[in-house]
Amino acid sequence: MKKTISLLLLLLTFTAFAQVDRSQQPQPGPAPVIQLGEPERFTLKNGLTVLIVENNKLPRASVSLSLDNAPIAEGELAGVSAMTAALLGKGSTTIDKDSFNEEVDFMGATINFGSQSANASSLSRYFGRVLELMADAALHPNFTQEEFDKERDILLDGIKSAEKSVTTAARRVENLLAYGKDHPYGEYVSKESVERVSLADVDAFYKRYFLPNNAYLVIVGDVDTKGLKKQVKKLFGKWKKGAISNDVIPELSNVNSTQIDFVNMPNAVQTEVSVQNTVSLRKKDADYFPLLIANGILGGGGEARLFLNLREDKGYTYGSYSRMGNDKYTASRFRASASVRNAVVDSSVVELLYEINRMKNEVVSDEELNRAKAKYVGSFVRAVEQPSTVAAYALEIETEDLPDDFYTTYLESVNNVTKEDVQRVAQKYFLVDQARVVVTGKASEVLDNLEKVQFNGSAVPVSYYDKYGNVIDRPASFELPDGVSAQSILANYIDAIGGTDAINAIRTLEVSYKANFMGNELEAISINTIDEQKQIVKMGGNVLATVIVNAAGAKVEQMGNSMDLPPEMAADLQAVIGIIPELKMMENESVTVSGIEEIDGQSAYALEMKGQSTTTTTYYAVESGLKLKQTTVTEMMGQTQTQDSNYNDYKRFGSLLIPTSTNVPLGPQSVDATLGAVTINGEAVNPE
Repeated sequence: MKKTISLLLLLLTFTAFAQVDRSQQPQPGPAPVIQLGEPERFTLKNGLTVLIVENNKLPRASVSLSLDNAPIAEGELAGVSAMTAALLGKGSTTIDKDSFNEEVDFMGATINFGSQSANASSLSRYFGRVLELMADAALHPNFTQEEFDKERDILLDGIKSAEKSVTTAARRVENLLAYGKDHPYGEYVSKESVERVSLADVDAFYKRYFLPNNAYLVIVGDVDTKGLKKQVKKLFGKWKKGAISNDVIPELSNVNSTQIDFVNMPNAVQTEVSVQNTVSLRKKDADYFPLLIANGILGGGGEARLFLNLREDKGYTYGSYSRMGNDKYTASRFRASASVRNAVVDSSVVELLYEINRMKNEVVSDEELNRAKAKYVGSFVRAVEQPSTVAAYALEIETEDLPDDFYTTYLESVNNVTKEDVQRVAQKYFLVDQARVVVTGKASEVLDNLEKVQFNGSAVPVSYYDKYGNVIDRPASFELPDGVSAQSILANYIDAIGGTDAINAIRTLEVSYKANFMGNELEAISINTIDEQKQIVKMGGNVLATVIVNAAGAKVEQMGNSMDLPPEMAADLQAVIGIIPELKMMENESVTVSGIEEIDGQSAYALEMKGQSTTTTTYYAVESGLKLKQTTVTEMMGQTQTQDSNYNDYKRFGSLLIPTSTNVPLGPQSVDATLGAVTINGEAVNPE
């Protein structure tokens, strides 16, 4: 009964350039000399290392506190670190949460906390007090059961809302398969693990890992270093050190040969594909800079091979990239990925493997090498213009055991990389012959072709997983019962809510849903007639936007302005004009049955309708025929947005069954909403 419209406006920029001789490629000049300067460094008796970078160009200052702990396995209490982060900053033992927040807001400052970090920024005249507040909240947290219960509910709501997210499932299983369930990077937060976490667990986690003898305090900006030293010693000097935990991190290994790991997500409208293997790489290793350039050439951006192949040449995706991680504590990952259309999943896998393999077997061109170097040089030069960069680099030299001249010679190290270096590290680290190709998508649409993929002349074996990384049997292709079709499913729905005669007797149907959003009442009103649909969104009683769709087109009215929607989007909206969209869907030959899935414990038929800019999948209960859910994927101007709406608790209003519980979409999010009022043919109708 409603659709959400998102308009994406792109701003185009251009640059002017001087007249030069373009027949000759400019010769690179010598690497510029970078002078980073030295931060003021001292260590408190409790082991806290302090770095201060004084910069008086702007009247601002910032501080970050970070703990250099090894990755922490939370096991059955996965989520305890997230809960710790959520509870830190809720005031302290000396100042309540409301007073804390009011004072921070009054100063126009920001203070944020992680489970093993804290950071703050403000105008320099307030910085002393801001530093005091951050230190107080970080070192004397006020963990209360009331706040714990609130934050646990928020975390559980987030887990629930991500339940159908293909991207979330893909990343979860990719991590699990790469690292294993017992590795800190392989575990994931679940409803069950969060429900096992108690307030005492949060307190124990904080006391075990929030220690000064493994911590670094970095201050940057318009400060008086001499006076600041005294304040830091006063605020942090009594922080008691403790024993640093040395948790055992499992050793990792890659698979023996290339394999495809398929993760079944029946609701997927596009597929996540990644090629990954683990590597041992630290920032101080000699291979770091050659790998920086190699990854830049392969998948570092819009000029790299993956992007040029899968997007520019083949049109399979909006973007394809690669990333090489580094970690001083454990193995990290090489990962090349793309989010692609279901119809080209097998071809995308082949092209990803091809490009990675080509990096190993062929020497890159001079042009590619120079372009990748220039990109990193430019990024580095821009970065060192920021005072915070000096502090961040100084911190990395401390924590990564880097040479003192690592960053002053950074550009020289980049420019010294040769084509032979690139090929050598590609052969060593891009382990395409030992890679996992993790494909997360809809089995009924992609699996048959995916199982035919070959690499280097051999078939690639396929294993099957659910969205939590559990091994499953090959997902069966669904078979519709005899006599079931898209038209019969739609007809059953129409009969279930009241029948064709009852619907045809309705000239105007107005339905409103209300929700609470950020302390304000949000109302979504849908007004449908035979030849027009109107959606009105109000906040606090004020109209935010109105979308009107009729035979003339579709437009958005907002704050006295009117804007026509793009023709392809208007056409998709016009295709479902009417009292209920199913009457028009009955006439649409593009509507197909794409599967049978479980929605909130009920078996449901999935009907897919492909438009010019949107693909809508609607789920109808097999038993009752009622609509349970609708997923709309909109693709416009290179961007994709997915909206889910659930329909629950149907009640009869006059001759029509209407859901009394649904979701009101707000951009990429949604809020739960309840039925406010129903008006049929101009008369208010109460539920029977």
